Amino acid sequence: MSTQPTQPVTAPTNPAPAVATGGAVNSMTGYAHQSADTPLGRLDIEIRAVNSRFTDLHFRLADECRLLEPRLRSAITATVRRGKVECRMSLQRPRSDGTDALNLERLAHYVELSRQIRLVDDSAQPPSVADYLRWLQTPEHAPTAGDAASQTLDTDMLWQHAEPLVLSCLQAFQASRAQEGAQLARILQEQGSRMRALAGQLRPHLPELHAAAEARLLERLQKAVQDLPVSIPANETLARVRQEISLLSLKDDITEELDRLDTHLQAIDEALAAGSPVGKRLDFLMQELNREANTIASKSIALSITDTALALKLLIEQLREQVQNLE
Repeated sequence: MSTQPTQPVTAPTNPAPAVATGGAVNSMTGYAHQSADTPLGRLDIEIRAVNSRFTDLHFRLADECRLLEPRLRSAITATVRRGKVECRMSLQRPRSDGTDALNLERLAHYVELSRQIRLVDDSAQPPSVADYLRWLQTPEHAPTAGDAASQTLDTDMLWQHAEPLVLSCLQAFQASRAQEGAQLARILQEQGSRMRALAGQLRPHLPELHAAAEARLLERLQKAVQDLPVSIPANETLARVRQEISLLSLKDDITEELDRLDTHLQAIDEALAAGSPVGKRLDFLMQELNREANTIASKSIALSITDTALALKLLIEQLREQVQNLE
């Protein structure tokens, strides 16, 4: 088996058609395995994927399947937008049962090649019978003197048998990603509903919370003014104190933060409805939600607001963990 690193390749002349993804939200993790008996032997293909910030493809292909890498790459990239994907493919050729007829034409070809090699290099050892038998067991379309034309035919013939299996495996792989993605989307929507409920419970109480905070502050300021060694007119003091309290109330108001929180939650619902790829968009929205929760906590004037902000931050962190799995 050979491990092929991710490298840019030229797309094949007739690339594989993309597997339809629809409007579903896909997880970046998925797995599928398919196998089939073909005239060339038994083909096995396995596709698995895990989370990654970008599209990262790795191929582990049997020697006979190496030439299919560009076509496999084209088929996978037409389906996968993000994730670390590993594709394995092997071809198990049928073993001879002893009834195969000897291909004298091919044998004569190998004998002649051996003779020409020894003419060039008299130190070269002649092939053994085992060597000839091994060569004769290679595919009938193995490269001969036509090299380039035969090589193209090899790839096309192998792909002709492999393509239906590859597309079937990709469909199963995509189905597993869509199934997990649907579960993640439901979790995100449920968590979003909890966040809306928390904000909705807090919003009606804001006026009374501000009134209570203003009353406490007014009482403290009046007491502080009374303790001053200098006498200040009561009316002037009260007016000035109320003015300062009003300014502080405006600075501590969290109505705008709650409004933006609702806007971000609505954007999450719209992104989920639009379908993949949504991972990077949702990750950005998680940052925005966290910013609003932090601001709410910093403006807290009551224990209930602090508790709500902490509960929001916990839900946002849970959301962020789920978003990391989405394509």
